Amino acid sequence: MKIQIQQRDLLNHISIAQKAVSTKTNISFHELIYFEAKDNKLNLYSTDGEISIITSVDCFVEEEGDMAIAANVINNIIRKLPNDEVKIDCTDGKINIKCLKSNFNIIAFEYYEKENLKEFSGDHLTIDNHILKETISETEFACSNDETKIALTGIYLECKNHYISFVALDGYRVALKNIKSEYPQSMKDLEVIVPKRAMIEFSRIIDENSYTEIYKLENDLVFVTDDTIMYTRIIDKNYIDFKNFMVDNSKIQVIADRVDLIHALERASLLADSQNANLIKLEIASGDIIIKSNSQLGDVMEMVKIEQKGEDLKIAFNARYLLEGIKAIKTEKIILAFQSTLNPCLLYPHYKEGEEQENTYTYMALPVRVAGEN
Repeated sequence: MKIQIQQRDLLNHISIAQKAVSTKTNISFHELIYFEAKDNKLNLYSTDGEISIITSVDCFVEEEGDMAIAANVINNIIRKLPNDEVKIDCTDGKINIKCLKSNFNIIAFEYYEKENLKEFSGDHLTIDNHILKETISETEFACSNDETKIALTGIYLECKNHYISFVALDGYRVALKNIKSEYPQSMKDLEVIVPKRAMIEFSRIIDENSYTEIYKLENDLVFVTDDTIMYTRIIDKNYIDFKNFMVDNSKIQVIADRVDLIHALERASLLADSQNANLIKLEIASGDIIIKSNSQLGDVMEMVKIEQKGEDLKIAFNARYLLEGIKAIKTEKIILAFQSTLNPCLLYPHYKEGEEQENTYTYMALPVRVAGEN
């Protein structure tokens, strides 16, 4: 195998392939990247058993062939080279890498027989990458980290009623993004759970000015964007029926400046007691939200002006759960909808007149019941 390629192009695609390389494994080939030079293209392949990535880049192929190399080794070498032409020659299990005055000689690894990745074609979902990237960031943080609740560690993807829905929940909050989309009839009623890590890593790969095609195989989902393909195993579990939690029966609605509310909550959370669910108390009254918290170190009170519809209310939350939902919303103002002290709070973006969007976002946070209060 002999190729010539620009350092910047090679580094970019090594970085993509490395997202499917495991750093915690006893399986040696999960630490490797497989290089295949063919038809003036360099194809890079990697897998950790859950995610598999194939990414391709144009290059000059003097001699076709293949090699396997430790991902961290090749990444560190190419990263430190100047942005110039890189020459790679792999012969008899030895790899020579040259760039200007740099000359590396390293050992090639024997690669296992490549995993038989299934072919895909036909009907698929299509999502603009800037929407997909935004959607993943708006939901992934609400996934559970509890491996005993494996279904909740992934993002639930559903196609129904001309919307593609992405859902994440952990038992204390729900993040839901609905994307308006026309998709093939065969994709109607699609329901899958995608591992959180796969979604996050893919969001780091994609070019916001492009788009992604999503194909469903028997046990895998395939994401295709530009010159990169990612296969990910589906979590084969039943998801919680979250829809009843997201019904808005609110009697009280509040419109608040998002940044002002974030800053007030962040300051209040500084004295929230970590031994008591990071508890903060909210009092909605007379056009203000009064935010209080206390611990052994002291107490704090913050006040934020709001537009209030409905009666007054006292309610408490885990500070982090409320803050993360508010931060996920990007509009200047947000809507908080309440029913009672014991019912969930729903959060929405607040759009100015004429700015309404076809895609919708809803975040739900469960309140914390405070002893001695109704």
